[in-house]
Amino acid sequence: MKRVLNIVVLSIIMSMFLSGCMNIKERILDDIQLATAAAYEYIDEDKIEVTAVFPNFQPDKSVKNETLVASSILSKEIRDKHSLQSEKPLVSGKLEVTLYEKKTAERGIKDLLDTLQRDPSVGSNVYLAVIDGSPRELLSKQYGNMDNGIFLSNLIEQNIESGLIHKTNLHQFLYKYYAEGIDPMLPIIGRKDGKINLKAIGLFDNDKMVDHIEEKEYFYLKILLNRKGENDTHAIQLDGNTKVSIFNIRSKRKYQIPKPMTNNEIIIQVKIKSMIREYNDGILTKQKLKELEQAMEEDIKKNSEEMIKKFQEKKIDPLGVGEEVRTRTRKWNKEKWEEIYPDIKISVQVTMDIIESGIIE
Repeated sequence: MKRVLNIVVLSIIMSMFLSGCMNIKERILDDIQLATAAAYEYIDEDKIEVTAVFPNFQPDKSVKNETLVASSILSKEIRDKHSLQSEKPLVSGKLEVTLYEKKTAERGIKDLLDTLQRDPSVGSNVYLAVIDGSPRELLSKQYGNMDNGIFLSNLIEQNIESGLIHKTNLHQFLYKYYAEGIDPMLPIIGRKDGKINLKAIGLFDNDKMVDHIEEKEYFYLKILLNRKGENDTHAIQLDGNTKVSIFNIRSKRKYQIPKPMTNNEIIIQVKIKSMIREYNDGILTKQKLKELEQAMEEDIKKNSEEMIKKFQEKKIDPLGVGEEVRTRTRKWNKEKWEEIYPDIKISVQVTMDIIESGIIE
């Protein structure tokens, strides 16, 4: 009994101590505006315009999206300007996604990320994306009966979970930004026919977007980027009018780097197991199946190597080839690697195994 009493007394003392030292300030949800998305755009050399969106819940349980727009040379000052436009203080504790206008991303977003890193109320899982178009216009539209911040977060998340794009958030971007031997990527979103869609993947050199890859290249990027992958889909057109679609793809990727930090060839080995979802050239024979596997191996090899060559020409490394080299050498030198990287031959070896194809003649 005495032991229990001591624990109770200690708990009371600790709670009093913590509340006094941490100076925790209570926030009543009805008394604040919870921003769920924020979009950044440089409107001149030094001035940033930030559009913040927050949900306004209606009596009929529908959601009306409200936006606040303000500009300043410092993003923290903009929060105060937003609050001047609102009947309630605007807080960022529920921020789901931050967006960067395309030209702003090409200029560099390092300074704009600083405010997120320094804000303890913003989690590292907040999604980042590039906007192709006006942030003010995009966030002012209503996309179904849903808060726009949640809508954009769900859009990015479901494309990650379905295997269409790589995982991306604040934590991932900052890791790749500060790491040696890998560069960040972000999804690019925009409006088409009144709807938001994921248009491309932006490729960054440090904090500046310098190029992008289109939707048709997503598959090649994914299998080269991830050590293990699954649930991917891919469709190609072979000679003539023959078309084939494969799904439930399971892939494994590993590197062969015989002599790190030299100009020797680097080989990326990719092994793929998949099923045929659609085939438009009659019944598959065993011979056709072998020809199909070979044709898909050649397609993946060709497109993957072309994509890697484009990365080397831009002197960017979104696949993290440099990181693979760094983990295999005791004499890593960032400057030397950046010098030799564009000229190294990087080959892709593909092994395709179709494990199910329906009826075979």
